[in-house]
Amino acid sequence: MATTVTRFRAGTAATTDSSAYTVPANNQAIITNIILSNKTGNTRTATITVGGFSFCTGLQVPGNGTVNFDARTVANAGETITVVADLGSAVDFLISGVLVS
Repeated sequence: MATTVTRFRAGTAATTDSSAYTVPANNQAIITNIILSNKTGNTRTATITVGGFSFCTGLQVPGNGTVNFDARTVANAGETITVVADLGSAVDFLISGVLVS
């Protein structure tokens, strides 16, 4: 069983539910850290879903601020991680962890 420390995805959250990362076949993803960064001066909300589970819903990210989650959450092969914000191009995200194959 191989383990690889991985940046699963870095990007900008959209306003619709699009996949940020899908776990490859025959793998498991252990999410260890999620960072959300608000690029606007106003508070924005973000929702993160892992494998159909709402990790956080309507989380407020302060204007020009950052929210950091240290987590130990497992996503199985074929499951997706999604990040959605209330305003497109407002919230950047970084998801990292360990890929187990």
